[in-house]
Amino acid sequence: MSPVHHDVPVVAMKALTRSLPKIGWYSVDNYFREGCWTFLDNVDDILGVTLCVLKPEAAPGRRYRAALQALLDNDFRPVHVKRFRYQRLTIRETWRYQLNIAPRERIETMDLLLPSADSVLLVLKDCRWRPGLLPAAVRLTALKGPSDPRERRSHHLRCRLGAVNTQLNFIHTSDEPIDVVRELSVLFAAEHRSVVRTHIRQGHDALADAVGAFDALESEIPAHDLDLARSWERLTESVSPAGELARLRVKGQDVPLSEVLAAARHPSADPTEHWDLLAILTHTMPSNVPGVSRIFPNNELSRWQQP
Repeated sequence: MSPVHHDVPVVAMKALTRSLPKIGWYSVDNYFREGCWTFLDNVDDILGVTLCVLKPEAAPGRRYRAALQALLDNDFRPVHVKRFRYQRLTIRETWRYQLNIAPRERIETMDLLLPSADSVLLVLKDCRWRPGLLPAAVRLTALKGPSDPRERRSHHLRCRLGAVNTQLNFIHTSDEPIDVVRELSVLFAAEHRSVVRTHIRQGHDALADAVGAFDALESEIPAHDLDLARSWERLTESVSPAGELARLRVKGQDVPLSEVLAAARHPSADPTEHWDLLAILTHTMPSNVPGVSRIFPNNELSRWQQP
């Protein structure tokens, strides 16, 4: 008899993903297991909801209301809202199965970007969802649009929000229901997940909570254009290490990405230049390690549309 390495019912996992490799990896992932303990007594609870994280750049970029309106226009309504701060551990655990293709510069930039301010988690009810229809997470992922700007259309959220580049894109969404379960467990302990479960089942109206979180963050964080050229221009006037790099660039010298990263982490870095440096870093960093493949492919809408 073959040994059994997990206690999650396979029939439940098959309801949450169309990816056999994901079933293999997630079945022994303790975040997913703990999420199952909270949510899988009723799979429909998870099929009808999804997660949208409005990342730190949404505050200086002033994209909160555009994002919320786009979600409401497509019949996604918040039933739970939580401000939280990414840390080194939660960054690596949230993207555990994606970061194997990320080069060092991308991970170091994520470590500067994601903990720099609070993010806002929206647990969203898909008001269009009924048993047998596409899960909420799959519909929202398709609505979010491709990472490649050339493949986006006007209805995609990344297009509506004016994503600046592949990193400054303002939102993160869970790909499939299986990711909703896992990510809630990455971010929250059992007590908080129980509150989320109650809000999902009650259809709690968290719209005012979302607006309140947006107002608070915008009062704390000044607006920023996140523009590459303007960021370099502003830095030419700085006395910080980043300012020296900007002036060398004006003189025609190449400024390696490693030196921009070092300037951003330097003890003498000017905090007011944080978003200028992030605009530069996210525009210039490589996205993937050449020749390294994903652990499993991205979720594809077509796989969920097959009988």
